[in-house]
This record gives sequence, structure tokens and C-alpha cells, in this order.
Amino acid sequence: MKFAKLAASLDQMEATKSRNELVRILSDVYRASEPDELEPITYLIQGRLAPFFEPVEMGLGERLLMSAIAVAYATPKDEVVKLNRQTGDLGITAQRLAPASRGDSPSVAEVHQRLSQIAAAGGAGSQQQKLDVFTGLLRDLDSTSAKHLVRITLGKMRLGIGDPTVLDAMSYAKKGDRSLRPVLEAAYNRTSDLGLIAHTLWQEGEAGLDALKVSAGHPLRPQLAERLPNPEAVIKKLGTVGVQPKYDGLRVQIHKAGDQVSLFSRNLESMTEMFPELVAAASELQVDDVILDGEAIAYNPESEEYVPFQETTARRRKEGIQEFAARAPMRAFVFDVMFRDGSDLTPLPYERRFEIVQELIKGSDTLLTAPLMQTDSAEVLTRELLDNISRGLEGVVAKRLDSPYQAGARNFNWVKLKRNTSGQLTDTIDVVLLGYYGGKGKRAEFGAGALLAGVYDTEKDEFVTITKLGTGLSDEGWRAIHKRLANLEVPEKPARVNSNIVPDAWLEPEIVVEVLADEITPSPR
Repeated sequence: MKFAKLAASLDQMEATKSRNELVRILSDVYRASEPDELEPITYLIQGRLAPFFEPVEMGLGERLLMSAIAVAYATPKDEVVKLNRQTGDLGITAQRLAPASRGDSPSVAEVHQRLSQIAAAGGAGSQQQKLDVFTGLLRDLDSTSAKHLVRITLGKMRLGIGDPTVLDAMSYAKKGDRSLRPVLEAAYNRTSDLGLIAHTLWQEGEAGLDALKVSAGHPLRPQLAERLPNPEAVIKKLGTVGVQPKYDGLRVQIHKAGDQVSLFSRNLESMTEMFPELVAAASELQVDDVILDGEAIAYNPESEEYVPFQETTARRRKEGIQEFAARAPMRAFVFDVMFRDGSDLTPLPYERRFEIVQELIKGSDTLLTAPLMQTDSAEVLTRELLDNISRGLEGVVAKRLDSPYQAGARNFNWVKLKRNTSGQLTDTIDVVLLGYYGGKGKRAEFGAGALLAGVYDTEKDEFVTITKLGTGLSDEGWRAIHKRLANLEVPEKPARVNSNIVPDAWLEPEIVVEVLADEITPSPR
């Protein structure tokens, strides 16, 4: 497939407001692709060169891309900068400066290969090497292709394509309906690699997808906890439960494959370079291959206390890693194991998996077992919850002891309980920012006065608005959030946003915030 053809399809996706149309257009792309093009196409439409868990970065930010655009189109850089201020989108800036048409377009595979060459460049002179390759690539592309190349490089696609949309498109391309979605989603939950799934489906069919198993080095999509209002509701629904502390840290998936150790975040991003102490501890495990699930939290060795969440997240950095590791070393409370020495442990009951965790990390000072107690009493569960909160923890997680590990699922096999500042048992809600309002009076100075927020509907693969947020931020907080939002503004409502409310500005649904509310009430709309 020529890259120009893919770019034309990306233009169609950008223009539509219908998710069904997104699925149709993308399914047509898959039908028109050769088997060896499926992986690069799947990654490129996500603004990537590889799966999210592989730390492959091109290392070209907007400033460097402006230099490349200036050279490619023989335009003074200050004019490129000026035009970009007007467009607010470097992809559109490139489109306006590029010639409308070129000769023979390079193939998708060639574009992917040249971008991979940019990502691989390192050492002395690598920045100029990256710029030279990118400039040459721009010169080979028409204006529409140039727009999407720049967006791919920045990872800002503005297409509204989520993972479920991609899976549906694969199913439609092969079957003409969504009937393959369950088997595709199951394979994705085990491998977290959409490109691999596309290639396997076309080359080996459904049997090939079933053969994609859990393996160290490929993160599983994490199992998540549901919510219930109080301990009584938990015991009523689950009966006897295992109860563990809910730590205020970072979810971490620890993989050991031979001598190779990898760490992944809840969103499956690589954190391996950030936490050398966790890598060292995992390397010492007396096992060839293993996948562990846990919560990482920074520890102050002087006060012998675990630090607040904000200090833990400060460890997610690319510079000064060793210095921060000495000042606030990480510990990981491990609560699950999904794979060990060639065996998929996810079907085992949780009680047995936890016993294996205890066997595996016994004696480690860095990988610690998350304590587990059992109860069928709401009174005991309440006492455990309040005790954890009094120790500065978030709350507790109650788990069915007979439940398997269900990758990618959020269900009542795991239930979390927390408490808000008023002392009532409740929970916070994670919402996605979908738009904002300019504000009036003093708030007008900040650029944003209220936020439009929603939640993600996994069944429909859409974001549904549920509330406007206008409190909880300081003056400086409003200024800071507006600065972040400005980079995500889009001229029209994204295709996967379902909203009857129209804000002053729409946003790409990328920022997730945790909010605390007194109650949830049905909307009259």
C-alpha cells in the first residue's frame, strides 16, 4: 500500500463524526493491505512504530520538526513558526507548505522503515541524522501525506480511534461484522499488541489467535477492580473475601524472561529504565520466566515511611534516576502472579496464585508480599478498611478467593473500598476531560473556568459526558491545566465523544483526572 493511500484514509477518518464510519474506513484499509503491511499500518494509525509497551521513540519534538519542515519546503523557519501559531497544528502547517502532489508515493512499509531508522539513531551527530532522514521523507510526500507523517511523528493523530475500534475494524475486514470481536479482544488482553493480532489473524486465522498465549515480555492488560459503596455491600455480593491494602502508588507489571527484566505501567508503558532497584530485585528471583502484578511505592529510608503519591510519581523520570533511587527507593507490593516458567497461571484461583507469590518473593527486601487476610464479616472488613486509612493508605481491595486472573476485565471479582475526606465510605471517580469553558471574571484570566468530563463506555467504545467540574483547583492549578489543555484542543467534537453539552473548546480525550463527589444523580437528559 502506498503511504498516500493510507493518508487519504486517515483524512476520511479525521473528517467523520461517526464511530461506525471509522470502523468502515479502517476495515477497508485492512482489506486493501498485504499481510506484511498489517503490523506497520496498525502501529502508524496509533502514532506509533511499535506496540505501546516497547519504548520506541522517534525523538523529534515540534521544535526540531519545524526545522525539518523549513528545510524541506525552502521556507524560513520564522515563517514556519508564525504559520504554526495560526494553525495550532504542526501537521496542518506542513500540509499548507507542502506541494499538493508528488510523483510516486513511498509505500507504508518504506515510511515505517525510515521512521524506525530515525528512532534507532543515537550518539554523536544523531540529531542531525534524524533531521536529514525526516527532511528527505517529507520531500517525497504530497501535502496530505506530510500532514499525517508529522502527526504520526508527534503521536498526535486526532482520529478518535481507540483499541476497540481497531478490533472491530479487523473483524469487519475478515467477516463483515463484529463476530470476531470476542476472540480478538481475548488475544489482545493476553498480548497487548494490536499489530501482532492483525498479522496473526490474516496469516493464521482464528486458530492462530487462540494460540497467542501469555508470555513474559508481553504485558497483559491489567485486571481492574469494581466499586461498591460499603463493606456490607461487598460481603453481601462476594461472601468470603481476601482483603489487601490499597496502596497509593503506581501499578506495575514485572516481567522476567531469562536475564531480561521489564517493567510496565497500568497503561502498558515501559518503566524499566525508571526503577533500577525493582529491576535488580526481579533479576534475583529464583525463576527463569515470571510475570508479577503489584503496586510500586517510594520509600523514605530516613523516616522509614512510604512517601505520598506525588513523590512516588516524581520517580517517573528519564534524568537523575540513580539520585532519586537513592533518595526515595521504590518498593513493590506484589499481589498476583500470572505466568511462571512456561505455565499460564491466570486460570488458577486467586488463593493459589497468592501462595505462589509468597513462594517466589520470599526473602526479598524490595519485592514485598501485599498482606492478605480473609473474612466474611462486614464488621471485620470495616475495621480493616479504617485501619489501613489510619496508616495513610488509600483503603482496601476485596477479592474473590476462587477467581481467575481476567486480563483486561473490570468486574466484581475485585472490589475496592476507599473513604473520602468527610469520613463517609465512598470512592473517587476517574473521568476523562472532553472539553472546557473559558470562564468569567477572575477565571477568564486563567484561560479555563470549568471542565467538561466524561467516562469511557467499553461496550460502545465512546466517551459519555457526565459532569462539569468547576472546583477543586487553585488559581495556579487552573493556569496549569489550561496550558495542558491547549495542546489537546480540536475544532470539532471527536467522533467517539457522546455529548449533548457543547463546551467552548473540545479536547482529544487523553487526560484522566480523579474527582471526588458527594453523590451521583441521574441526569434529566
